[in-house]
Amino acid sequence: MKRPAFALWVSFAIICAVSAQASSDGADVPAVQQALAPFQSLMARLPAPLRDRLLAHARAWVALTPEEQARLRENLMAWDELSPQAKLALRERFEAWEHLDDATRDAALAAMRDYARLPEASRRAWRERFDALPPEQRQRYRFDASTRAAMDLANDLFPFIPVEQHADTLAMLRALTLDQVGALRRHLARLPPGQRNVYRQKLLDMEPAMRVSELESVR
Repeated sequence: MKRPAFALWVSFAIICAVSAQASSDGADVPAVQQALAPFQSLMARLPAPLRDRLLAHARAWVALTPEEQARLRENLMAWDELSPQAKLALRERFEAWEHLDDATRDAALAAMRDYARLPEASRRAWRERFDALPPEQRQRYRFDASTRAAMDLANDLFPFIPVEQHADTLAMLRALTLDQVGALRRHLARLPPGQRNVYRQKLLDMEPAMRVSELESVR
């Protein structure tokens, strides 16, 4: 029997929550090294942010109990049975979860536990109420306020953002102060639309301190 996509998303959410709490010296744990062994050749080709993410997930994996690992294996096997549309929806939920701040993640997990304790009729009523919302409004509920603001800013400033750069772009925009956002707007206003993404890529390639200097130099 297929597991619901929601169960798969919860498994990914657990991995992310544990990743956030994993020790920074977890790479020295033999169990982490063993978990990463099948991915050594892949890690050598990944950019640093993705290597760090894979390492965090390995630390999270070894922090799970054997029972949790078994459930996660079952859910990951069920992933292959999902339709492409269901996989896309799950990836979107996973990406949204990774952008939540700690307080919003804690609130979401608490809400999930409260929801699970409701009578079936109440859960169905809440689900029907949520499903009745417009798609764009349902989408926005997946993100915390700062991420929604960054998404709106990204849509306003850049004509096109490649899917693989979406997460890094949102993280960059979330880190900007109001003055830096104003400087970015002023500079982009002077560029042809086709050059805006070139400048976005330039900022992404910079270290955070260099990015701050770059935007502070804009007059």
